[in-house]
Amino acid sequence: MLRWALRRQGPDTLPLRLAPRRIYILPTRTGWVFGLLVLAMFLAGMNYGNGLALLLTFWLAAFALVGMIQTQRGLAGLVLLDAIAEPAFAGGEVALALRLQTPLAPQDLEFQEADTRRALAALHPGSAGNASLTLLFPVRRRGPWRAPVLRVATTAPFGLFRTWTWIALDARTLVYPKPEGDQPLPELPGPEAGSRRLAGSLDELSGLRPFREGDSPRQVAWKAYARGAPLLVREYQGHAAALREFDFSQLAQPDIEARLSQLSRWIVDASADNQRWLLRLPGVAAVTGAGPEHRRECLAQLARFGLETGS
Repeated sequence: MLRWALRRQGPDTLPLRLAPRRIYILPTRTGWVFGLLVLAMFLAGMNYGNGLALLLTFWLAAFALVGMIQTQRGLAGLVLLDAIAEPAFAGGEVALALRLQTPLAPQDLEFQEADTRRALAALHPGSAGNASLTLLFPVRRRGPWRAPVLRVATTAPFGLFRTWTWIALDARTLVYPKPEGDQPLPELPGPEAGSRRLAGSLDELSGLRPFREGDSPRQVAWKAYARGAPLLVREYQGHAAALREFDFSQLAQPDIEARLSQLSRWIVDASADNQRWLLRLPGVAAVTGAGPEHRRECLAQLARFGLETGS
């Protein structure tokens, strides 16, 4: 049924407005019990000729029909505006941020993976109207990640009917190798070998630059900010200019994934200390630098390593 529905509704492009023709509805377990109760009341009213029982029966049946329409309209009014997947580390969770317009409160929406029907953990900031929603997907392996087909359902407002649809989003990101390993950072070259001091601890201040996302709060010039200056970050020269080499071929682990995890551990630690490093991977151009952008580039190389060529 899922394959048939996806072929029938075609590819999903953002912004996505859920058309009524792609929404399905059935009674819930509570709805079936409610329907049997109404049927029993109708038969009893007819058997005993009780007009008040029949009046109540017809009123409850009308209530159920109105509830069915309200449930279907709640999902039919949903508009998905944006979907962004954030990178994650293997063993963690990919966060898929959704921005949507809905007549329902985000808490009334249920999200599942369509293939497994596994319920997804979700954060629900906002209320009915313009709302943001973050879905969390556990990931085990590194590499490219694409959002699975989602089953979106709701039983609001009365819980008598469940209406649902399937959404196939083209949201992609990367899953980085899990940062683990007990080997220390490679030694710095020259007279500074063996030093692990935080970058800038004994260095000379070279200047200030505007704050960028991912910068360490320890490097922010808070005193200048308190005097009314914009948010600035201190840059140093000296120890920070030393270069550590992270070489895949120099690692002793026989397992490729263990080597990538060790390199990921070094990159995360070096980035946290605002150090510079060079990453060497077989068949990949070596990259040198520092900062959040360099960190993302190196982790992306580790995530894709050996997967694009199948080696």
